[in-house]
Amino acid sequence: MRSWAPSGRVLEIGCGAGTDHSVIASMADETAAIDLAPRGAWLTQKRLDLEGRPGLAQVADAENMPFPAHTFDAVYSFGVLHHTDHPERAVAEMWRVMRPGGKFMVALYHKHSLFAAHKAIEYAVRLRWRSQTWRDFLSELEFGAAELTHPPLVRLYSRRSAKELFSQFHQVQVAVDHPAFRGSLLPRWFRPFGWYVIVTGRR
Repeated sequence: MRSWAPSGRVLEIGCGAGTDHSVIASMADETAAIDLAPRGAWLTQKRLDLEGRPGLAQVADAENMPFPAHTFDAVYSFGVLHHTDHPERAVAEMWRVMRPGGKFMVALYHKHSLFAAHKAIEYAVRLRWRSQTWRDFLSELEFGAAELTHPPLVRLYSRRSAKELFSQFHQVQVAVDHPAFRGSLLPRWFRPFGWYVIVTGRR
């Protein structure tokens, strides 16, 4: 994230426990964070308070954000938008709340990752033993989802479909990465098959 270097007033969509937001708050002039889960918003706010950093975390829907137009200089979201019911609405909301020239960074699950290929093989094998839709199976990518009554929605994106999702933005670039493998000795050919499609661009 430090290579992206957000500045000014920054919004994080889907703050979770506040790990990334703490880093954002150390670089930005002012921050805001939203999460659909009350616990996520609470944890992030608690972390900000304990670290003595300014910023507000609140419960809100990415598809209908409680901010005026042209509020933020940058928007960040890592591993969240592929869980939304209507990702295109969340992206339209990003456009609305960003100032002209503002930048964004979003990470989405990669459709052509080695991990996704492994799960596809596992799914094919599993079909011999029980009936399950691919959509329901994908939800199990999230830890603990198999035990939930209403498992999360999971979408996978190729580099092309990720870029198309942000087609209204400018200077859109996509790259494939897996943060856990940075600095490892994995061969260079592995990189295009990482677990995340990282999308960056400007309003």
